Amino acid sequence: MLARLQVRADTERQLARVGVKLRADTPLGELSAAQQQLVAIVRALSMNARLLILDEPSSSLTASDVERLFGVLRELRSAGTAIVYISHRLKEIEVLADRAVVLRDGKNAGTLEREAISHDRLVQLMVGPAFAALTKDAATASRRATASAGVPVLHIERLRTGRYPDAEVSLTVHRGEVLGIAGLIGAGRSELAEAICGVGPRLSGRITLDGQPLAIGSARDAIRHGICLVPEDRRRTGVVAAMSVRENVTLPAIASYARFGLVARGSEAEAVRRITTALTVKAPSIEVPVATLSGGNQQKVVLAKWLALRPRVIVFDEPTQGVDVGAKAEIHRLIRKLAEDGTAVVMISSDMEEIVAESDRVAVMHDGRVTGILPRAECTPESIMQLAVS
Repeated sequence: MLARLQVRADTERQLARVGVKLRADTPLGELSAAQQQLVAIVRALSMNARLLILDEPSSSLTASDVERLFGVLRELRSAGTAIVYISHRLKEIEVLADRAVVLRDGKNAGTLEREAISHDRLVQLMVGPAFAALTKDAATASRRATASAGVPVLHIERLRTGRYPDAEVSLTVHRGEVLGIAGLIGAGRSELAEAICGVGPRLSGRITLDGQPLAIGSARDAIRHGICLVPEDRRRTGVVAAMSVRENVTLPAIASYARFGLVARGSEAEAVRRITTALTVKAPSIEVPVATLSGGNQQKVVLAKWLALRPRVIVFDEPTQGVDVGAKAEIHRLIRKLAEDGTAVVMISSDMEEIVAESDRVAVMHDGRVTGILPRAECTPESIMQLAVS
């Protein structure tokens, strides 16, 4: 007979090992993507394995969660456990790895011993010498002069979400601006994005676009007004994995390709090829299932879907989560191009370097509230973290 009390106690003890405060009987469906990630990690750690393989374990985790995880991994390493740690976050490899093996196009591009591991060397092996120089300059290039303040486009006033019903958020996003939203996991960032875009509940509050109040009760309402969401979990909510690239890109606007109820496949395919080429989507054909593409290319398909609608506001939730360094640089380039073309961009990210490098301003959240908004000149990891824990 299953000793349920003991199982529950053991589960909560294992969760506490990495700082997770959850009841053992909480349904997984009620957890955020980040919390589900931590539960999956704890499950692997609880097996006392001789060999532990972790594939992108920190993709949804905050810096403090990562530090706790690293502490556990160091304990396991000292006890003799062999660990294979797969990550696109190069700083984690620098901090944790005793040896780094770099794969490029499915092949071993090189192996670095502990003393040879560095950001520049890892990038060079991952993307090749030519692109390494470009990527090295990306942070400098992205720290462009602060965008001249455009006219206010999106204004959020005293918005309350289902996750934090007692907390109110007020924000303004300007034309041609990238507004970063930072905070620890559970701060309410994704819930705010979903409420703005009609995906999640909005208990109260006012949303205006170009000064006009909006009645957004669904994602369809938001899309009709030109407000689009690139979600955190692209595989579950961003794309229909079994459908083709073509079908995913035109899904929100299929009616615009139809006459008398029939889709003009030729013009549809031509439009999809044009936008996927502009976004450098790497796929054998626009007819292949999106599930066969890499994570970075799946993210570009999500973006292509919305760019075809010419959005006025686009909200990115963890835009580069789980993508390689090359795709990450390309996605950053696309975000900057959107802002330069006049789109109001909101970017939620747990990657501190990304937030600092790519944002014109940063709004920091804690427990469902905005605790401060930092201008570009004051955006540092230290200033962001102080607001994130206040």
